[in-house]
Amino acid sequence: MGTASTEATGRNVELELQTRDRGCFFVEASDAVGCRVTLEHFVNRSDGRLLEYFTIEDVAPDRVLSMAEAADGIADVRIVGRGVDEALFEFIVSGACVTTTLADTGAVARSVSADCGVGHVVADVPAHVDTRTVVERFQDAHPESELLACRDADGTVPVRTSRGARAALADRLTDKQLEVLRTAYLSGYFCWPRESSAEECADALGITQPTFSQHIRAAQARVMDGLFGGDRHATVD
Repeated sequence: MGTASTEATGRNVELELQTRDRGCFFVEASDAVGCRVTLEHFVNRSDGRLLEYFTIEDVAPDRVLSMAEAADGIADVRIVGRGVDEALFEFIVSGACVTTTLADTGAVARSVSADCGVGHVVADVPAHVDTRTVVERFQDAHPESELLACRDADGTVPVRTSRGARAALADRLTDKQLEVLRTAYLSGYFCWPRESSAEECADALGITQPTFSQHIRAAQARVMDGLFGGDRHATVD
């Protein structure tokens, strides 16, 4: 289990884990083509599958597409953004994933990445969740994994920082509104011209287009209220 202590502290804990489990596509892909893979966003769909957005650097996007289309644990994949040396991919995952492993124990993935076959995961463990159990279940689900560090989690983020300001705006949204808004942003829904339609975003989330439109409009209204100090849409769900 590594040398870091996992004794209960009664406080929120941050875990740093490493895995070489090639059953996770992000680890396998980084190893197969020698690239860096970084998780940007994930959503648990109502059908039990996972919607994930990964930035993948220093590899031809078509090569990643070919690997994903041949992988058993990937139900669907598409490119939603391209940069000079990287591309943003949308995956619908039906196989093993570190984020669902952590969620099943009550922990939450804060960051997930892989570089040349080595996955790196940082997770938050709430005070009421047994840290040792989280680590043991993670290692059971993902072979060749180890605990690198176990430490007290950071306190609340001050609002007078860019991160704190984002947190304050996010607090105005429901979980579903935040999921829809971030998915739309990463999918290029707000770009001009649009890189993804409302129908494509809804399909990725496993919801209907009218439901997507309802959530995105409510989320935009609440963000605008947060920015401009109004409460005109305070009752919008």
